[in-house]
Amino acid sequence: MKRVLISIALASVVLCAALQAQDTKSTTRLERQHGPSLLQAKQLQQTEEGLLPAISGKLKGGQQMAIQTLRDLEQMFPEYSFAASIKPLGKVLKDETADPISRKLAALALDELHSDAADAFIKDVSAASDDKGLQGLCNALMVKGNYRKILRGGE
Repeated sequence: MKRVLISIALASVVLCAALQAQDTKSTTRLERQHGPSLLQAKQLQQTEEGLLPAISGKLKGGQQMAIQTLRDLEQMFPEYSFAASIKPLGKVLKDETADPISRKLAALALDELHSDAADAFIKDVSAASDDKGLQGLCNALMVKGNYRKILRGGE
């Protein structure tokens, strides 16, 4: 099972690196303004769906790797929403019995989504968590998120 998860993660990274390289070759302003092509969006969706079982799984190393792969994809493709990942990441973040590293990675991944639903999970954990280090991280992410909203003209 571990080898399968590692293979999926590596294939996802290679695929996304190829997509990113192909995307940077785009020279028309129209292509750059409107984000990933339909094919790229479909491939990103399939990759995200492939990572969800590992994120929800209990295999510590596989879960960490899947969350980190998702974070890498979020940074490579900021225009893609990764909405299907919000609930699984939120479950990992709120699970007090989950691996502490996975929980911190989940908090960082949720923050990078810049979504109100993701921010709600972070806010819940920042208010009450047995892991004080995680609670501090979530508080810092909340401050960062509030600052980002102020810069965008919100609040």
